[in-house]
Amino acid sequence: MLEVFLTVILPVFVVAGLSGVLQRWKNLSVGALSPVVVYLLSPALVFMFILNAELPRSTSIKLVAASILCTIGFGVIAALVSLATGQTRALRSGFLLATMFPNAGNMGLPMSYLAFGDPGLTAAIVIFVTQGSIAWPIAIFIAARSGSHGFGPLITALKVPTIYAVFAAAFVRIIGWEIPIGISVPLQFMADSCMPLMLIILGFQLSQGIEIERWKSLAAALLIRLVISVPIAYFITFVLSIDGVSQKTLIAVCAMPSAVFTTLLAHEFNSEPRFVTSATIASTFASLVTLTIVISGLNFVLG
Repeated sequence: MLEVFLTVILPVFVVAGLSGVLQRWKNLSVGALSPVVVYLLSPALVFMFILNAELPRSTSIKLVAASILCTIGFGVIAALVSLATGQTRALRSGFLLATMFPNAGNMGLPMSYLAFGDPGLTAAIVIFVTQGSIAWPIAIFIAARSGSHGFGPLITALKVPTIYAVFAAAFVRIIGWEIPIGISVPLQFMADSCMPLMLIILGFQLSQGIEIERWKSLAAALLIRLVISVPIAYFITFVLSIDGVSQKTLIAVCAMPSAVFTTLLAHEFNSEPRFVTSATIASTFASLVTLTIVISGLNFVLG
């Protein structure tokens, strides 16, 4: 797992750490960067990823369904915990953001390849595309709920272009239209800029430190994201008769730490950004231990 740390986790913290140092030095604000990512770069990233994703012909509908059901399952558990502990509306949104969405991309893909080889990477790509298609719309709606009531969250979510990027990319793929280079190149430029800027924003928030005042909620978020997610994912794969490498990969990806993009949405919609950032950072560090146990256990129990 040292290789995983050096190739997957360390680069994330190098970029975020340097950004945090810069923020402390120059007293920079994340306020101007967040809308750029939400309204410009992330739609380009989602559009280009869905458009160019090389999904295998043998893509399993069961694996796609399992990914969606896992997200729903995490959300139900998180919502019940949130209601039982009397969290505020804003904290409930932040709690859901921190627990529902695993880092299926920049951690899930390389981790699956290193743990399960090419078959694992193939399954992880299917999971990542599924997550990328549903996570942004759902997460935007959840984040918007922190400050809106009634139809407010839905209206706010519909104003964010990332949602339309999902449908636009799917439509372009269906009709087989080849996008002119004058359009595709700028879109790719923006898509390539999205993840680095997300890490910079994470670093800005990291410079504020990890929140410990609400340690019980933070501990619950980490427990759901890194531990409880495993039996939920296993149960869903069992019900859907998913086995082999696909089963192990789905369970491993579901046990990943909180997705980085949730910190961005939490800041943009004021859904307890410090809490979500703390959960993302803490879960990433803790996953060094939990993922080692999970992957070793999967190989031992499932073969």
